[in-house]
Amino acid sequence: MKRLMIEDLYSWSIFSEARQIDFNGHLWVREDGNIVIDPVEMNDADRTQLEQLGGVKYIVITNRDHEREAAVFQEWTGAEVIVPEADADAMDIKPARTISDGETIVPGLRAIHLPYGKSPGEIALHFNEKGTVLFGDIVAGEPMGRLSLLADDKLEDAPKAAMQLRKVLTLRFSTVLVGDGHSLFREGRQELVDCLQARDDIYINRINLDEMEWAHRPAVGPYCFDYKDIDPLIGAKNIGYCVYRLPPGNATFPMHLHHFGEEMCYIMEGTCTLKTPRGDIEVRQGDFIAFPPGPVGTHKFVNEGEAPATLLILGTTTPHDVSEYPDSNKVLPYVLQKIYRKDPSLEYFDGEL
Repeated sequence: MKRLMIEDLYSWSIFSEARQIDFNGHLWVREDGNIVIDPVEMNDADRTQLEQLGGVKYIVITNRDHEREAAVFQEWTGAEVIVPEADADAMDIKPARTISDGETIVPGLRAIHLPYGKSPGEIALHFNEKGTVLFGDIVAGEPMGRLSLLADDKLEDAPKAAMQLRKVLTLRFSTVLVGDGHSLFREGRQELVDCLQARDDIYINRINLDEMEWAHRPAVGPYCFDYKDIDPLIGAKNIGYCVYRLPPGNATFPMHLHHFGEEMCYIMEGTCTLKTPRGDIEVRQGDFIAFPPGPVGTHKFVNEGEAPATLLILGTTTPHDVSEYPDSNKVLPYVLQKIYRKDPSLEYFDGEL
């Protein structure tokens, strides 16, 4: 087996003469029992390696056409088989468990149902802590270094199947593992967007707010609200835009500023209070507010009224940005994705030998 760049993930392959492409099985080595995904035939050396890595506790099959060697693995290892609920009746193997859309298979691994494809129950798998998505059939790594959808004549409804991949675009990931073809370990999300943008039977760069469900952001204190995150769904690269529905008494985010990124807010509905170091400002429907980089852009929105307020906030997606929170003396360097207290500051050679 090949050890992948992602910690504890492995793969092995067989070559399909018919399709001129590799068929891949994957292994996740984990303390609470290893997981094999869509297993293909394994040679003796790989079988020995798998046993040395702790064997198999679960076999996950992503769709009815990827049973592959699952029955052989089940007989060999005694592993429990987990399959998509909508495909279970069409499989020869009898599962110990079926899974549906959004269900957590084990901690750190979630199923994403992708209907209208070759199989009614096909799922993708999201390793949320690893920034990785695994596709079974609908997306292939073909040609090498690119992604492509399964041939249209293999899909129940090709345009709808393509649009369903928006469910994957909402996730945070860079690596794309595939059951067929070559996996991508960098820029996988953008490659998926490029694949969808190349189609002439859909227009992935458009969406209406009515086509999106409100998501809820739970948080401590007043910092919870509903939102619709738009930019991931329509192929945005350099600008992020999100609609926030702010209940009475709640706030968007703590007082903050961006050292490199720039933001803009448009009040779509209602009124609320914009809090800044220069004082409080009442803002209302139709207002545009600019937040340039640096201290001049320090802000926080609080709904002090009796009705919800709806805000559209746009911002540049700057990978090297640093957010600062003056009320709590914290900073967030985006490249580290960790928050630190600003003080006490250290000397350059502090702690060095």
